[in-house]
Amino acid sequence: MTVKLTYYKVMLMVMLSDDEIALLKAILTALRGIKVRDIDKALVILSKAERRL
Repeated sequence: MTVKLTYYKVMLMVMLSDDEIALLKAILTALRGIKVRDIDKALVILSKAERRL
């Protein structure tokens, strides 16, 4: 399958295998289930950890 991505008027065509398509679909489905609040909490935790380094 060929996936066309358009980003700032630049078209990129990528060939994906069936396994890669299934993985991409699984990732997108998982991301859709994440709540914004959970993402915000994760960013706060990562920011605190980064400041300690």
